Amino acid sequence: MSIVFLISDFQSDSYKIGLLKHSILTKLKNIHIVDITHNIRLNNTIEASFVARQLQLTDNQPNIIVMNVGKSSRLIVYQHLLNLYILPDNGLLTMLFDQPDLHQVYVAETGATAEVIALWADGRIHELKKAGNSFRISYNRQVNVQGNFLICEVVFCDKHGNCYFNLKKDVFDDFVSGKPYHFRIQHYTGQIFDRISRSVSDVDPGEAL
Repeated sequence: MSIVFLISDFQSDSYKIGLLKHSILTKLKNIHIVDITHNIRLNNTIEASFVARQLQLTDNQPNIIVMNVGKSSRLIVYQHLLNLYILPDNGLLTMLFDQPDLHQVYVAETGATAEVIALWADGRIHELKKAGNSFRISYNRQVNVQGNFLICEVVFCDKHGNCYFNLKKDVFDDFVSGKPYHFRIQHYTGQIFDRISRSVSDVDPGEAL
């Protein structure tokens, strides 16, 4: 059984979620649909690509990843190993894959998600038009190091206020090299931090966290 993973910026109370599921199920019965999230902030492709990269996809089971984030005049369809990605032509493809195989990139009309899945299930995905290299390219922003300054940004923030940065721990450790440091967070004017804790319980009550 194939699994269809849904990621969108519809928001969780949108009727569009039900319509999308219904359109898929009318084309293909033997599938399982998993809602990863529909609460991506509107048009936020950085957030969407972060969430998609958290998926733990198996090597021996076909999966379909449908991403409805942002608007586009057409869909990009990408076959990668056993997995099929269906997403808008707004740069999401190259935010997920640095060098996608151009021979496996196709285009389809907006709103044709269910039809694309049906073609894929029948082994007819090759009937779609090849995209070649005529699709939008975007890149995830990288950590910017300028002398004694390291600049990073939030790539995902949940409703509890937990933020995920594009800065990996080993990069940060290499940058500070055990030396004292301090950092600022944009929009928190006047607040300077000089240590990172592993748990909320490590911080004294009332201290900026």
